[in-house]
Amino acid sequence: MGFIDLVKQRSSIRKYKSNSIPAEKIRKVLEAARLAPSWGNAYCSKFLVVKNLETKNELAEASGCAWLSTAPVVIVALADPKSSGKRDGKSYYLVDVGISMDHLILAATELGLGTCWIGGFNEKKARKALRVPKKLKIVAMTPIGYPDESPRSKVRKPLEEIVSIGQYGN
Repeated sequence: MGFIDLVKQRSSIRKYKSNSIPAEKIRKVLEAARLAPSWGNAYCSKFLVVKNLETKNELAEASGCAWLSTAPVVIVALADPKSSGKRDGKSYYLVDVGISMDHLILAATELGLGTCWIGGFNEKKARKALRVPKKLKIVAMTPIGYPDESPRSKVRKPLEEIVSIGQYGN
């Protein structure tokens, strides 16, 4: 499958089959995340692979997504902000993790796995459930599993509404 077709195929999945995921597939999605570019090649991104049902339930509660724990695996993306760059008052650890997560999610799609980017959650509750050290930030998480639903139709703005040439508004 070509890259554009892969991007078009990717969809947020909220219902998963109970089938376990082979370790090799998990390794491949994590490898895709590892290969993502980062600020100054600092690689501040870290990942937790969560399979324990009790922990997944705690993450579901922290995120308000009850369905999260139905996936066989949840991958949590963390960052060490001190390991990433900062310029003009902007910390780039969020960008670093964002690119890594995008790679991870697209790799999962290519392998026939469903995902759903979760960026809204109670970090304090998630941190407690995962025993994350204070120096790290929890940035995002995604369930991973075989989809048990058809993807929802995607609504995207036309290209002309989001692209300007030369100067804004042109």
